[in-house]
Amino acid sequence: MVAKRRIPKKKLREPDEFITWGSRAMNYALDHIRHIALGLLLVGVIILGFILWRQHLAAGEEQAFTLLGKGIRFYHQEEKIGEALHTFSEVIKDHRRTKAGEVALLYRGRCYMLQEEYDRAIEDFNLFLKRSSAAFLRPIALNALGNAYIAKGDYGRAVDHFQQVLASGEEWLKPYVLIQMGMCWEKLGEESKASEVYQESLKMVPPDPWANLVRVRLKKLEGKTK
Repeated sequence: MVAKRRIPKKKLREPDEFITWGSRAMNYALDHIRHIALGLLLVGVIILGFILWRQHLAAGEEQAFTLLGKGIRFYHQEEKIGEALHTFSEVIKDHRRTKAGEVALLYRGRCYMLQEEYDRAIEDFNLFLKRSSAAFLRPIALNALGNAYIAKGDYGRAVDHFQQVLASGEEWLKPYVLIQMGMCWEKLGEESKASEVYQESLKMVPPDPWANLVRVRLKKLEGKTK
């Protein structure tokens, strides 16, 4: 039988190990409560700032698209192209980092095309390609660049951009791009290449008047080669 061990009164008065560590933690917290409170306050301020920043971005994006819509309405009214140009410029300047700001570059480029300011149009289309990662809009910008170079009479560079559109894989643009390429090849004196892309475009059944245009161009080319 194991004899009971008496614990001296002095030993009983000594602090328990777990109680000691708990007291130390409490004392540390009390000693540093100001710093802890300031740290928690800082975290709260950061979270609140992030929330407000996101709300600000959302509000800015909404404002940008509202202004973009106004510009597009002007764009579709021939007599208000100047107002459309001004509105798109405002979107680009004040809302540069928004999607609306990127799309406004395409529309402003089109406005410059209508005003026959082809170099400024090319500048906007290229700027869009640098800023935007929207895959479905990039072929549209490349096609617009091709049209701008046709307007300038630079058919070789136009073909280069049309080939980039074809490489993008956007099937809905392909027949129209091939037709434009064919017209460029004609201007460059490359009748066989023009005939080839015209025939390829007809296989995709482009709607009238595009299909009629291709048949007329092919007939003209056949008359040249006979």
